[in-house]
Amino acid sequence: MSKIKNYIMDIEEQVMSTDLENIISESENISEAQTIVVDLLELKTHFDIDIAKTYVAECFNEFHYV
Repeated sequence: MSKIKNYIMDIEEQVMSTDLENIISESENISEAQTIVVDLLELKTHFDIDIAKTYVAECFNEFHYV
């Protein structure tokens, strides 16, 4: 279980390294921010893409609704 958790945390760290705050502030909606991040990271597997999209959505909601 800890290997999967570490893997997820690694993907989340990669997402944060994309200047996520700026991407979110310039995006009009969640899907636009998700697309930008996935394209920047060049993620290939659906598992990696889902992790990144979920994390972007969480951050997007925190940024816009706090």
